[in-house]
Amino acid sequence: MDNLSIKNNIRKIRKARKMTQEEMALQLGISITAYRDFEKGSTSILNGNLHKIASLLDTPAEELVLGYRPTQMEGTNLQEVQAEYSGKISVLEKRIKDLEKLVSSHEEIINSKNEIISMLKKRLDEER
Repeated sequence: MDNLSIKNNIRKIRKARKMTQEEMALQLGISITAYRDFEKGSTSILNGNLHKIASLLDTPAEELVLGYRPTQMEGTNLQEVQAEYSGKISVLEKRIKDLEKLVSSHEEIINSKNEIISMLKKRLDEER
């Protein structure tokens, strides 16, 4: 995740919490201009500031970085995760194959129509 995405996530969460940039700057102990520059992307985020901002916004730092709140998977092992998603993956793989067939069919139709158009143009040229 790049700095710009993190800053966009912070801005989105800050606005959802109905906090102003001035409030954030004051609680972080920095100037309003420095905070605005930070949100605009003019300055880079430091790891320590990320945790302070997360704390101020009452949200995990991971959510600021990822853009969503990661779920806890305590006690879940790899086999359980694979079992849970293997069925979904199989359905999606089948759907992909079906769509590939559909695309192939449409390509054949387009090629046939292009051949017909080419033949009609040739005939039209011959008649002139």
